[in-house]
Amino acid sequence: MKFWTNGTFYTMRKPGETIHYVLTEHGKIVATGHEAEAQVRGRAVDVMDLKGRTIFPGFIDSHLHLIWYGQALDRLNLSKATTKKACLEAIAARAEILKDGDWLFVEGYDDNRLTDSNRLLTCRDLDAISRTHPILVRRIDYHTVSINTPFIHAIGLKRNQVFDGGGMIDLDDDGFPTGVLRDEASTLAIERFPKESQAELARLIRIAVNDLWKKGIVGAHSEDLHYFNGLVGTVRAYRQTLNEPFPFRAHLLVHHRELDAYLRAPRTVTSPDEFVTLGAVKIFYDGTVGSHTAFMTQPYAGEPNNYGLQFHRAEAFEQIVQQARLAQLPVAVHIIGDRAFADVVHVLKKFPPQPGQLDRMIHTPWLRSDMLDAAKGMPLIFDIQPQFMSSDMPWALDVLGSDFPPLAFAWKSIKENGFPIAGGSDAPIEVPNPFLAIHAAVTRTCNSDVNGKRYFPEEALSIFDALSLYTSGSAAAAGQSGSCGTIAPGKFADFTVLDQDPFTVDPADLRALTIRKTIVNEQIVYER
Repeated sequence: MKFWTNGTFYTMRKPGETIHYVLTEHGKIVATGHEAEAQVRGRAVDVMDLKGRTIFPGFIDSHLHLIWYGQALDRLNLSKATTKKACLEAIAARAEILKDGDWLFVEGYDDNRLTDSNRLLTCRDLDAISRTHPILVRRIDYHTVSINTPFIHAIGLKRNQVFDGGGMIDLDDDGFPTGVLRDEASTLAIERFPKESQAELARLIRIAVNDLWKKGIVGAHSEDLHYFNGLVGTVRAYRQTLNEPFPFRAHLLVHHRELDAYLRAPRTVTSPDEFVTLGAVKIFYDGTVGSHTAFMTQPYAGEPNNYGLQFHRAEAFEQIVQQARLAQLPVAVHIIGDRAFADVVHVLKKFPPQPGQLDRMIHTPWLRSDMLDAAKGMPLIFDIQPQFMSSDMPWALDVLGSDFPPLAFAWKSIKENGFPIAGGSDAPIEVPNPFLAIHAAVTRTCNSDVNGKRYFPEEALSIFDALSLYTSGSAAAAGQSGSCGTIAPGKFADFTVLDQDPFTVDPADLRALTIRKTIVNEQIVYER
């Protein structure tokens, strides 16, 4: 038994509720408060002195891509570059050390933050670096890639080639591929890279988890099961890696293309354990604003014929939802555009989930008030990423134009309409630091002016509600409120320990809060 003392525990069951003692055993909370204190009298226990720190239920990121995050940490990553010149110099430096026949995969290109260019790289840019090594640069939103001419030849792109189904191959005025592949068309290039071995998947999971522990994260909901070694192979890599000696709680969404594999998989793959569970069926409905592919009711500014991309025709989307229902699973739908939201709500009303299940509305940054009215009363939970607002403001308003949907990143409105909300980072698209998201949710400011202009301040969340995104909200999104998300007997002994109390600091300083300990399954996995 471990007796955790000399700290202030916020239970996150209701605002302001704190306790000062927690008793744990075998990875679970046995008792809290004075009951915990009473149970240890006269017993041999390990006393865990928290040195006056502030403790929360272990933070859970409700939406990221854990293996992709491991790759992003492991590969050349351009997310910190501020000029196109710096990006190209970094790619050239890496290309110089490639061996004959090597292909290069580069992450994190963000044209919106560059001071000397605001456009995507093309094959011309990359050909100047190498005409022998195939090079792929993935945009930071994971919805667009740029490739060079050797890569274009390797995947056989032709003049005037058109991609059919939820993607686009950019062509120049003469009909030749520019090297830019958007949304589903990007898979033509990405899927040409060799598949990772089981050992490599395990290595990437460990890289990601070690970093997440440093950020106070004890678990995450991840969507990895289509992009690597298939559902069975990828789940097995998770199960072989996450366990009592290396504790982290992964809740894995089932990509809709893996639903048949899920239904055929042995129970040893699909049955939950304390560290790996499988969840809702993940469906991409549209793209992103950054790639000009989010499905909108109004066209993009300066692009009168571009309303974005609808990844599935109505009949195909309905069929996927019905297949999920036959498997007795909820769905988790990627939605960026307001038109995408309206379409998805229409279908989910026709085909509701099992009683007690919640469908997950992932992202939903651009809405109109009538759309929330249409969704009222539906069994939905909204999976939001507050850092999207801090990253996308103000450039997204220019991209969408003056008639942008007025409920922008409308987290308070969503909550006031009766819907629970969970929070995540979508790492590696954003840095998975919960306090960057909590700061954005509370202050409504952007990265270029972190405590300056507030965007749509009427949609700000309270500090309690912002912290709930990563605790009780994420637990509810996975249907795991009985095992995590609050501090109470019977819950997992997972805690995030901070240097300061977020309820007492200036909201402007929320970004700077420091993780002192991360505790998973009673084990201190990170300590500063």
